[in-house]
Amino acid sequence: MRIPEKVINFTCYVNGSTELAGMVDLTLPTIEYMSETISGAGIAGEIDSTTPGHTSAMNFSVNFRSLVDKNLSLTKPESYAFEVKGALQETDSKTQVTTVKKLTVAVRGFPKKTELGKLGVAKPTDSNQEFTCEYLKVNIDGQTAIEIDKHNMVFMVDGKDYLAEVRAALGK
Repeated sequence: MRIPEKVINFTCYVNGSTELAGMVDLTLPTIEYMSETISGAGIAGEIDSTTPGHTSAMNFSVNFRSLVDKNLSLTKPESYAFEVKGALQETDSKTQVTTVKKLTVAVRGFPKKTELGKLGVAKPTDSNQEFTCEYLKVNIDGQTAIEIDKHNMVFMVDGKDYLAEVRAALGK
């Protein structure tokens, strides 16, 4: 059995350019289905009914050690495409052999909030930028695990698009 352990390291590219300066880490989006509480005849109480392929608003954020002008330019009200390329570490429990898997996470969105951080002598500023997330794609070793494209009504998990029938019903 392979035991997933950690992210060995990663790089982040914005709009195809070089990696961001002073980046510490990223907080990836939370995927939460939209739901409606329903009740009525034939239901014993209430049910939280999720809507397939429809998610609540998603956000992601980037944390920086210090204020850097090229990172602050991400405050412009424009759409940004982030691509994270990483290496995941796994260990085979029988052989104790460690292997590396490729991780690619693509997110697109607009700036939502910029926290400049704190100023302290000989201290990092701990700056943060938060973005909306209107597109998300996660690939592990070349296989698409998740793809969510809100504008084009795509919600794909393990190769199955859960909004294909909805698009067809809408004539798209």
